[in-house]
Amino acid sequence: MKHAVTKTQFGLASTLVVLALAGCESTPASDSSGGSTGSKGGASSAGGSVSTGGSSRASAGGATGSGGATSSGGATSSGGAPASGGSSTVSNGGRSGTGGAGAGGTGSGGASTTGGNANGSGGTSSVGGATGRDAGTTGGTSMGGAGSGGMPPDGGPRDARGTGGVAGTGGATGAGGATSTGSGKVFSQCRFHFGTIDSMAKNGGTTLTSQLDFFTPGWMMGTWNQSYVCTESAPGAALAGLVPVDVTYIAANYVKNQNKLCDCNVSGCAGGNLCNYGSQYITQDWAQILAAYTSNSTGFAACLGGRPIIFEMEPDWYQYTGGGQTQPWSAATAGTNMTALVGALKSSLPNAYFSMDISPWIANNGSGWYPNFNMSLFTFINTSGGGTDANNTKIRSNNSMTWAGVSQVTGKPILADTGYGAAGASAGEDPNWNVAANINARIADGVISISQYNPGGSWGNTISSIRSQLNTPKYCP
Repeated sequence: MKHAVTKTQFGLASTLVVLALAGCESTPASDSSGGSTGSKGGASSAGGSVSTGGSSRASAGGATGSGGATSSGGATSSGGAPASGGSSTVSNGGRSGTGGAGAGGTGSGGASTTGGNANGSGGTSSVGGATGRDAGTTGGTSMGGAGSGGMPPDGGPRDARGTGGVAGTGGATGAGGATSTGSGKVFSQCRFHFGTIDSMAKNGGTTLTSQLDFFTPGWMMGTWNQSYVCTESAPGAALAGLVPVDVTYIAANYVKNQNKLCDCNVSGCAGGNLCNYGSQYITQDWAQILAAYTSNSTGFAACLGGRPIIFEMEPDWYQYTGGGQTQPWSAATAGTNMTALVGALKSSLPNAYFSMDISPWIANNGSGWYPNFNMSLFTFINTSGGGTDANNTKIRSNNSMTWAGVSQVTGKPILADTGYGAAGASAGEDPNWNVAANINARIADGVISISQYNPGGSWGNTISSIRSQLNTPKYCP
């Protein structure tokens, strides 16, 4: 299991150990201002009634995307040769929903297209027709049948499907380069995104925050206790304009606390560990877990003011299908259960966006794993916890999964992170993620952001010095 990083942990040595082994990494113990385990304020015991299904919210039908502006390279060069057009890349939202694809615009001087691609002279314009990300849930269904081995009929929401594409506006094309595609609903600028934990961002002042596009609060560990996320990102606050990227760890944390379980690579817990009993107890405690997710949806809806937020869902969900589990899930069950969690969290948060976790040890770039999930619910995929390799085509050198491979399998952009050291201690700033050549190579692989958990005091100046050298990502959600 990965570490549940909280606001007070960074720079402190906590008690658990990061496991770089395939399949399981540990979660460091969190400080709690409220006294119980969890992120800022502590994870409360999840209680309450079972979620009965989210409210339906379908995205609007696709409006026609405006045409892309002619790139600076589109005009005839001094040597007389026109700049060549780049190829269009479909964004995460580029697949049309059931309501139909948005029509692509006509680039300046280029031929009009349908389905979202528009080629302009000297470059390609951004595609129209991102779909389905704002789709709501549609009623409730049982979670796999009653009985000690199956999900109780708790009224979890069904798969939320997009019902109509909202066309992305035509973007200005690069000078003879590849198009960046997407709606621009999440981030205000189409550029490579840098972020860090909220305490580091605030300590860095405007020199740092002016270079950031997001921040990471303490992980979501239980029932609602993250009002501080709304406060510090409110207009006029220190992190105003930055998007919160919140890691949800409710299911794992709940069963650890209730059933005296350790993380997979930690021994000495009376109840065993998550790699043996995780799926069994998550199934058993499903109603309480759903209720905790719903409480966070309601809490954020009351204070976020409609601002966007990204939820990185349940690190290492893959481990609950492992052969060491007493009651392992099938991949299909893992997908159904994840859909229910997304539905509960989205029920009161139509402006929420979701990211699916990457476990780099999954074979074949996850081609046998991700098709079991309703990936239309997810705008991103993300790494979490352990460090990642900026200067390698592989996400981690000891695993076979590649950055480009998993992005291609899922069709999603990647939110990368640098992780942290043993026992949750600061790993320091990863200099490889400050090298423009490394970042550009990862941009080509589908990476659109990096979160440096523990950057140094001059990181804002470092970002500023390399910003002009960075390519425009091919995804701009």
